[in-house]
Amino acid sequence: MSSVGEQLASARQSKDWTAEDVARLTKLRTDHVLAIEQGRYQVFSAPVYARGSVKSYAKLVNLDPAALVEQLNAEIKAEKPFERGEPLQGAERGFIEGIAYALSRIPWKLVFILIVIIAVLGGALWGMDRYEAYKNSDPLQDLPTGFYQPEAALSEEYLPEPSQVP
Repeated sequence: MSSVGEQLASARQSKDWTAEDVARLTKLRTDHVLAIEQGRYQVFSAPVYARGSVKSYAKLVNLDPAALVEQLNAEIKAEKPFERGEPLQGAERGFIEGIAYALSRIPWKLVFILIVIIAVLGGALWGMDRYEAYKNSDPLQDLPTGFYQPEAALSEEYLPEPSQVP
């Protein structure tokens, strides 16, 4: 009994189609078509994708999809191409990788918006404080003491200087 891939490849060749023709007609990728024909099912990320691709391919070349999917399930169980021996969690992260991972999980758009809101509110509070301080201060406080010196002698229509008042 030939494998699923061999049956599909021989049916394709009997119709004088290329792998690219099958890929175009089934909307599969060419490398997936070739992987099915070669029995390399680990190319697919899960068995369900391999089953769906084999079913589409079988319908195109007029083979029984149900029988081929059953045979495919037997091949997958025998070869176990989707079982991974590695753990679900990767190796322990170092200090830098841990910080980089933590920083990648931060919603930076939200943080940026909060920083802008805090800066605007802080600026408004600071401006209100400066305005109140200006409003309550004496405007002549920082002026130096001045004195009055008229340029010319004043006539009687002007008031005398304060030092000359009896």
